[in-house]
Amino acid sequence: MSPRALSPAPVELPCQLAGSWQRSLSYGLARDDDAQPWVATSLLKDARAENGWVKHLAAPLLTQLRPQLNNHPSIMVLSDASGLVLETHGNHDFLQKAQRYALAPGNLWGEPARGTNAIGTALALQRPCEVAGSEHYLSRNAGLFCSASPVFRPDGQIAGVLDLSTPAQAPRRDAAALVRRAVCQMEHQWTTSALGADRWLLSLHHSVSVLGSAQELLLIFSDETLLGANKLAMDEFGLSAGHFGALSLHTLFPGAGLQPGETTLAASNNRRYYARQTLPERRYIGRGAPCPDPLAAEKEKALRIVNAGIALCITGETGSGKEFLARELYARSQWQSGNFVAINCAALPEHLIESELFGYVPGAFTGASAKGYIGKCREADGGVLFLDEIGDMPLALQTRLLRVLQEKKVTPLGANTQHDVRFALICATHQNLAARVQAGTFREDLLYRIQEFQLRIPPLREWQHIDSFIRKLWLELGATRRGLSLSEEVITTLASRAWPGNVRQLLSQLRVLMALAEDGDRITLADLPAELTPVQKATAADEPQDEQRAIAEAQGNMSLAAKKLGISRSTLYRRVVKRQR
Repeated sequence: MSPRALSPAPVELPCQLAGSWQRSLSYGLARDDDAQPWVATSLLKDARAENGWVKHLAAPLLTQLRPQLNNHPSIMVLSDASGLVLETHGNHDFLQKAQRYALAPGNLWGEPARGTNAIGTALALQRPCEVAGSEHYLSRNAGLFCSASPVFRPDGQIAGVLDLSTPAQAPRRDAAALVRRAVCQMEHQWTTSALGADRWLLSLHHSVSVLGSAQELLLIFSDETLLGANKLAMDEFGLSAGHFGALSLHTLFPGAGLQPGETTLAASNNRRYYARQTLPERRYIGRGAPCPDPLAAEKEKALRIVNAGIALCITGETGSGKEFLARELYARSQWQSGNFVAINCAALPEHLIESELFGYVPGAFTGASAKGYIGKCREADGGVLFLDEIGDMPLALQTRLLRVLQEKKVTPLGANTQHDVRFALICATHQNLAARVQAGTFREDLLYRIQEFQLRIPPLREWQHIDSFIRKLWLELGATRRGLSLSEEVITTLASRAWPGNVRQLLSQLRVLMALAEDGDRITLADLPAELTPVQKATAADEPQDEQRAIAEAQGNMSLAAKKLGISRSTLYRRVVKRQR
């Protein structure tokens, strides 16, 4: 059935938008819906912090485009991978008018929130999209002409969307070309910044004159293993996120013998390319050697578990990267064609979690949307449902979740009709769920259902080769592009810290150092904030008092005391036992 038959469209829709209108109907949206979904300022701040590419890649580019934007009533909108608007730039007069269309930062423009629109539909299609005037599903947006394109990370995942919006009566004819050029440039810069101590780049094109430009094809390798690419190369070779880490150089280029400089290569797609190899900046040896992934073997087991539809529970301290790992597994799994739907059970008020998970029909409760809501479980149908901080789920709600997991059916609040769902379940928690069961705050039968396989992410202080990990993060943040480097003393100091906030805390600190540095700087100990500056080591006479004080302040919790002291728990135990003898 066409969208027109279900809900009359004012114009003949392009093929790609017809499917979007059908999805909009399935979300329960009405064309005259006037809702403007948005997130709180604190969540917008977190989203901006998690999307550093906007500041480092998009902002400089938008500065260059400012003259083109100012001479026409148009604005550039940057969203994250969920359709949350992070930044808006462009013509001042049109910016004021654009507020009516809720294009300001903090507004949600995914298809489930706004129906057919360039940002949300580009995300759904994972390709560029234009929506003109009344082609928008919501009538309130019919005054806009929008052209959008997803921005792809080098690992094949969508980072967000770049959108150009103008009045519908005065569209920019060059909008699609302008957006696509900007996205290609960002993706090119992102990929070239991945060049590091253990990675090299292969640049390709049919024309030798294109090598070195944003239009070249880029492939990232570690030794002979493909790790990533820019979107142009992904399209050329039919690559997706699942290929990275799995394909070899010789699979793509049989018999290739690469040398630094320019050459020609015959590829497995029966095409021939001019090629240029860019070697790693330097090969670290000994202490600075690239570190293997400490979870590599466990990740492969977890991937098999997720592919088999078996529930996976990821445990680890706050900031250890549980959601990052869940998204990585999703991207490599058979479920990647569906949605990755995440919900933080600790962040939502208790009375909202049930409606968020299971949805509701119109008028189900006071304050409910007049159009109803399908819920996260149905959004995840065919994909992955990620329940973060599952240990904080209210006890009463655990019963309903258990029933859904057992029956694979969802009943929205206020409804009598059940809906079949099929998804892979990944849960995460920093809590000891077995202890929660003993305390009577978590159902034992639910624990067995969500923890069919468990993967523990060790805290950062337990990792080996933290120095190499710091170098890797530094390069991934764009240090190469800005000519920034860390002195060995700084790396040693950072590697020796306990990092109670784990990878999230370390990453935030590196971002601070990078933000405060000028291009070309070498970061030294003098550049570290006071709390990270090495202090004179306490004498042997002082150490027992410090340890006793830390143990007392931690109320006997040796792990917490060791964390406060910046040492391992085993070291603290040895010192205490030694003094007791």
